[in-house]
Amino acid sequence: MSIHHLIKNAKNGNFEAAVQVFLNYQDGLNGFEKDEELADSSFKQAIKILDSDFYLNELDIINYKKIQEFKIHFHKNLTVLLSENGIGKTSLLESIRKNLMWIAATTRKENTTGGRIDDDEVNNIFKKEGAYIDCEFQIGKIYRFKGRLARAPEGVVSNLKSELTKYRELGKNLRSLNDIQDINLPLFSFYGIDRLQKGSTKSKSLKFGKIDGYDDSLNSKTSFDTFVEWLIQLLKISKNIETNIEKVKLQAQIDSLYAVGANNKDHPLYDVYDDLISVFKLYPDQDIHTQAKKSIENLESLFREIYSNLINIQLINDDDGKDKVAIQLENERLFLHQFSDGQRVLFGLIGDIARRLILLNDASEKPFEGRGIVLIDEIELHLHPSWQQKVILILRKSFPNIQFIVTTHSPHVITTVEAECVRIIYIDKETNKHKYKIPIFTKGAESNVVLENVFYVDTRPQEVDEVKWLEEYTKLVNQDKWDSEEALSLRQKLDVWGKNKETELDKLDIEISLKNFKRSK
Repeated sequence: MSIHHLIKNAKNGNFEAAVQVFLNYQDGLNGFEKDEELADSSFKQAIKILDSDFYLNELDIINYKKIQEFKIHFHKNLTVLLSENGIGKTSLLESIRKNLMWIAATTRKENTTGGRIDDDEVNNIFKKEGAYIDCEFQIGKIYRFKGRLARAPEGVVSNLKSELTKYRELGKNLRSLNDIQDINLPLFSFYGIDRLQKGSTKSKSLKFGKIDGYDDSLNSKTSFDTFVEWLIQLLKISKNIETNIEKVKLQAQIDSLYAVGANNKDHPLYDVYDDLISVFKLYPDQDIHTQAKKSIENLESLFREIYSNLINIQLINDDDGKDKVAIQLENERLFLHQFSDGQRVLFGLIGDIARRLILLNDASEKPFEGRGIVLIDEIELHLHPSWQQKVILILRKSFPNIQFIVTTHSPHVITTVEAECVRIIYIDKETNKHKYKIPIFTKGAESNVVLENVFYVDTRPQEVDEVKWLEEYTKLVNQDKWDSEEALSLRQKLDVWGKNKETELDKLDIEISLKNFKRSK
């Protein structure tokens, strides 16, 4: 590609071209003259494109697990997948996760690997054809790139292979930009059905390094304890119990000892000098303290979406000496380690996303406005219906630039989602292939309406005897046989079940009164 076309593509919003132009100007490569000013403007152009959009546009699957052939387009902000059990919603999330693992891994460091398709994940019926998963991502308004994970059939000559070049290039470009200046890195994370449980595997080390925002981010068993321990460290740093004045005094003592040669191991005061150095290292510098304090304030604002009367987040250890995190409400104190499963899953989910965004967007004043792709399986997990009606609203409000791709079995969740963001997945009976459709109306609808029109489930359980009696009795009333022996017998059983409680019986009584009046005329 000529210099002119490369520059033109960069100006038009091609992220890859913008990065290449920056690198060429910075190092004088590929026919470009080294130019710091143009390198700086090209750097800013690349960051502008990266910060404007990052999302998964399309997924194309062949022979992965139960899915023989399936292509699906995603909404750039939110996609909610629903289907009957066993259709493959979780498999879709897993297929995306495997691709994202390559981007996250190569952003962390060079020459690393991501997900793969295992032999037992290839569709058994079409095993001789192999399997692949294609993902098309978009950065900014125009730049799209594809990657492929493939599993070639064993024992058969095949051209099928993975295509990971674009993933590696993206990871390399993100590293290159971040080496020049702290940039906002996109978040990629996956939360499976066993997510955020107490006692899950903890992180090996709790770091504050930027790139550690990717640590276990695509592991379905993300630990709630890791979030709590990170929060404890953050609270300790933000409190800054040892003041900056004490740190200055300590530095003066160290300088005095250094001036007389106490840094030499043979000096009689070396042990004192060494001890002071060790203590000095425990003091957080002012920048880290300020950043931690700001992060706590951001988290408190975020968690007020769950607890509107939240006053602050506290570190408690004066009762038994053990560090604990508490949420102080107006009239109550809640300890995180005593949360119910529902509280832990909701609080932990939001908290873990927030933690990773704070790390990956470490130079941003508004880290929760960072971009990325978050996958959540069964988003309603452990949540009361009232919280099922809030969880997506909270996530979208709290993290407005994240693309959420989630699965659900809950009509309460769907009532908070625009129809254009919903994908009803099913297997076509004629072709036996996966397809999807988009419902007509969901957001703001009654849960019963969504249950019938989106999930195709009767609002009453059809296998319950009382429901069968009610349907049969309704038919008899409609046939003007409400006073037949069969109808009276049914009504007697129905009254035992639902008299003065079931409104449908009241409606039928009104209808019977009208019919009786007409009969008497």
